[in-house]
Amino acid sequence: MQCKLDLEITHSSFGLRSVPAGEDEVVWGEGNRAQGVLLLPGLVLLDPLSDEEFGADVVVRTAEKFLPSKSAQRTVQMPFEIIDPAELTLFSPAEEYSVSLDVEAGDYTLIYEVCLGKEVYYVLTLLKGRIEQATALKSDGWGLQKGLPLTAGVF
Repeated sequence: MQCKLDLEITHSSFGLRSVPAGEDEVVWGEGNRAQGVLLLPGLVLLDPLSDEEFGADVVVRTAEKFLPSKSAQRTVQMPFEIIDPAELTLFSPAEEYSVSLDVEAGDYTLIYEVCLGKEVYYVLTLLKGRIEQATALKSDGWGLQKGLPLTAGVF
């Protein structure tokens, strides 16, 4: 199951959350900016790898097994908790959309892909079950190395 949304991405960030969150609660730390991910309980903030304001397709999907996109330029896996399925929201500083997927509260693995086709697009895949450590699944041109562990929390 999946939903595809056209999201206006601004301030070099967008994310997925399953809890209500105010702007003051979603602030990058220096370390988060360097790794391109901010991981909080029920919320992840992601670097779109562009400093511009633009609209992009974001696919949010559930899957039994992860099949990587051949056009992925960055691939990161991270633990993600769905605290309240009714609050599942794709957001940026400019706008937010409710994400309608058949999911239950619980632990998931979220895989984030930055893909390049005719234009850049993003894929967020939710797999049931939690991994303990967020890691890069491939090396990329923005500093992530395959297997590199990523730090949770603001730092």
